Amino acid sequence: MDLEQHLARLGALLDTERAAETERFEDARSRLSVAQREARGILLADVEAVEEGGLAGRSLVTYARPGGRELGGSEIGVGSIITIVAKKERAFESPSGIVARRQRARLAVAFDEPPPDWATEGRVMIELQPSSATYERLSGAVRRMREARRWHPVVRAEALRFETPGPIDITHVLNPEQLAALDLADRARDVALVHGPPGTGKTTVLVEVIRRALARGESVLASAPSNLAVDNLVERLVATGIDAVRIGHPARVLPSVVEHTLDQKTAAHDQARIAADLVREALRLRSDARKRKQRRGPGRFSEAREAEREARKLLAEARELEERAELAVLEKAQVILATLTGLESRALARRTFDLAVIDEATQAVEPAVYLALLRCSRAVLAGDHRQLPPTVISPDAAPLSVSLFERLTAAQPSAMVTLAEQHRMNEKIMRYPSDVLYEGKLRAHPSVAHHAIDDAPLEMIDTAGRGFEEQTPADSESKFNEGEAGLAASEVRRLLAAGVRAQDVAVISPYDAQVQRIRQLLADVADLEVDTVDGFQGREKEAVIVSLVRSNDAGELGFVADIRRINVALTRARKKLIVIGDSATVARHPFYAGFVRYAESIGAWRSAWDR
Repeated sequence: MDLEQHLARLGALLDTERAAETERFEDARSRLSVAQREARGILLADVEAVEEGGLAGRSLVTYARPGGRELGGSEIGVGSIITIVAKKERAFESPSGIVARRQRARLAVAFDEPPPDWATEGRVMIELQPSSATYERLSGAVRRMREARRWHPVVRAEALRFETPGPIDITHVLNPEQLAALDLADRARDVALVHGPPGTGKTTVLVEVIRRALARGESVLASAPSNLAVDNLVERLVATGIDAVRIGHPARVLPSVVEHTLDQKTAAHDQARIAADLVREALRLRSDARKRKQRRGPGRFSEAREAEREARKLLAEARELEERAELAVLEKAQVILATLTGLESRALARRTFDLAVIDEATQAVEPAVYLALLRCSRAVLAGDHRQLPPTVISPDAAPLSVSLFERLTAAQPSAMVTLAEQHRMNEKIMRYPSDVLYEGKLRAHPSVAHHAIDDAPLEMIDTAGRGFEEQTPADSESKFNEGEAGLAASEVRRLLAAGVRAQDVAVISPYDAQVQRIRQLLADVADLEVDTVDGFQGREKEAVIVSLVRSNDAGELGFVADIRRINVALTRARKKLIVIGDSATVARHPFYAGFVRYAESIGAWRSAWDR
């Protein structure tokens, strides 16, 4: 592969993707009404502040709809950049914030500075904003990779290098494939690949890779494309007694992880406490300076200038103390963690590591992985290219959806170990994805092979002939199916009546419009999760109900035809999986035809006429 051509192509694809996202937002603002933007899920048109608090030194304001109605705004999630917009035009700018928490009826927004009074008094709108910072960082990584000769063989997918095998001193119980993955990771001189199908303990291997690297005295960076995946690593590392520091905006991390963030740990440092006192004193001096200017009499301006100079001096001293405190926290940390794009944080400037561990690498566009490679001597990439690929909006930028992990897997299969023993699913739930997508190599650990809620761990409810037709909501590109939604709701209530706890059940669908409809039907069921397939990747529940939605005479499947997405849907359940779909439509695709045959062969096929 020609390196320069490959990097130039990646840069052009990033430009295309950035332009598509920008155009999408600009088009929505200029062409769509408030109601239409709300239907698209990029705007909350009628919310009000119901609670104010703090989060790691920032203002935290929680918004809700009057009467506690469900929010909507499906595109606005944790970590999204938003603006608070007045319902009536105002002369001043709309404050920006980051979504810190999201519940069915409440949305908490973190602001670096307290928002103006009007943003917390009365009705306002919340609008999603595009972020240019991500593309700037990715484009910068592509440019820097041209100079990083160390990584050129990896980018060209040439032979990856490994040391001679040696003994593995292991203190944890790992299965043969996990041990092989650990051995490969230990011997990698540049990159090792850990392929982790659903439930096979990929993160367990990564934690052990990190633990062993620390024991050898290596510095370790851990990363992933999503905040949730990074937070999962933080929790697992902390549970083993490792001192981990999470870099990132506190609004973007799980509540259980906030205490491990750089912001929170720095704030607790003695020098940072002194800095906080200096900031308070500086603010007092500035307030005095403003008051002096308003008084009458000689000398008031010179006194105000002196107070302002002293305030600036105190603020500069405070910044220096804060930087020292931050440096002390980072120097003490055994492992530093951040999202891939978060690695461009000022806190990590010029900092390099012996080892970078990248989880869910198959969900990252290739330039995002460069951001980690450019900071390390060697790396371990983990993921599953049979599950969801990186999200790419523009069809013209589709090649970006091929991750570096997937590219290296095809070019260097000997540099990868596939984990095979899964600890999640009943054997009957596991079998079809294993046979079709993993060459039949997955095996269920004895502890999960036969665990079940009832005597039917898998059920395929076929709606063919019931007239459950798909629909497209007005001003939306999504789909919903009223009949399937009702059937899914009744299946949830059936499970609850059988004694299954609501928090152990999830309903998922490829389409957000279907998710919203099912949430409405089950609004009275507390602790029940209803989400899109994409939003549920990496998660699991005791029982999962999947609504496929598509039902049409033309046999059109849209992105339901993306088998990687459906692989995620079929592998989230531990003890009970119910799949609802119209075989007359979906079984025109070979994957679904095979699934229907498999369900029939084990007595798991049901007709919706019988429910």
